[in-house]
Amino acid sequence: MNELQSRDPQDNRNDPHSTGSASETASDTIANNTPDTTSTNTATGASTDATATTSEYTNDTATTATTNAAADTITPDIPTSTSTNAKTTTTETAATATTAATTTTAATTATTATATTATASHIHFPLRQTATTIVCIAALASLWYARAVYNTHTGTSFWLFWVALALVLGVWTAAIWFHWWRALPNAARIPIGIVLCVALCGFGMSQAAIVSHMRDEGDRSLDYIIVLGAQVYQGSPSLVLRYRLDKAAEYLRANPGTTCIVSGGQGPNEPYAEARGMADYLEHDAGIDASRIIEEPDSTTTVENLRNSRAIIDSANNTGSAGDAASEPSIGIVTNDFHVFRSLQIAHDQGYTDVRGIAAGSPRDMLLNNMVRESFAEAKYLIKR
Repeated sequence: MNELQSRDPQDNRNDPHSTGSASETASDTIANNTPDTTSTNTATGASTDATATTSEYTNDTATTATTNAAADTITPDIPTSTSTNAKTTTTETAATATTAATTTTAATTATTATATTATASHIHFPLRQTATTIVCIAALASLWYARAVYNTHTGTSFWLFWVALALVLGVWTAAIWFHWWRALPNAARIPIGIVLCVALCGFGMSQAAIVSHMRDEGDRSLDYIIVLGAQVYQGSPSLVLRYRLDKAAEYLRANPGTTCIVSGGQGPNEPYAEARGMADYLEHDAGIDASRIIEEPDSTTTVENLRNSRAIIDSANNTGSAGDAASEPSIGIVTNDFHVFRSLQIAHDQGYTDVRGIAAGSPRDMLLNNMVRESFAEAKYLIKR
């Protein structure tokens, strides 16, 4: 007992089966002179408590280890679910990335399209403005030209064509500016486009045919020349007719054996028959002998000019009857350069077989009017033929 009381408390710390609280309790018991039995019991109880505590700790540790082991045994199924979830998450992430990329691409495309549209609109506006300006200027020029043609007093009303053209160009100007053409359905645009293309092609072909005969000179020593009539005024021919008469006088002086037929009746705005005025000009102004000039005063169109003149030639029977190719007289048709092609065309339809064109000049400032008018006259002739 005395050995127990004199033992250093440090020895209890070295006991692996005791705790700090048990040692301190034993020390306190000894210090208070507690009876031996109590001290022994207390020590024994403390030791037992320490042992129980140690056992509980050991059991808890073992239980925890067992639980962890069991958990480790069950856990292997978890990685599969985690892997699946990871794959799902990865797929969703990829889908999200793809969607984002698609959205970005769509946005980029939309931005590019918007920029392109803006650029096209930016480019389109100056083009539309330029086209509108050009067509508007053409409309004003057409009005000015209509006035110029009217002031020449050609005896025709074709100057109204240029007024009508100015109106059409004015509507066209508005159509370009306000996008009327785009507003039309295809069912309307296609036929209109076809008609315009056919009309332009026909106009181009007629102009090419007209130009191809604008320098015809005829042959020398023809039996007859026929001078086609045009507007006459009191005491003088019109400028267009003067070109024809001067060319006829030139040919007659160079070919003294040729007879001249002047053909033309009296129009509503003329003081007398064109044939009369033409004969007077050739005789008094050009110095051609009246015996070489035959008047045909009844025709009012080119078709009638050539038909009636052919009847005179046949009735004169100077060189044979019509239709006999061996005795067919040689004939030249004197008219303005823009009129030669259609005159020859009509002559062939009238039965002329040996015929030539002799192109006279024409006023240069009226050439556009005369060329366009001739295309319309050609179309009219082909329709009525």
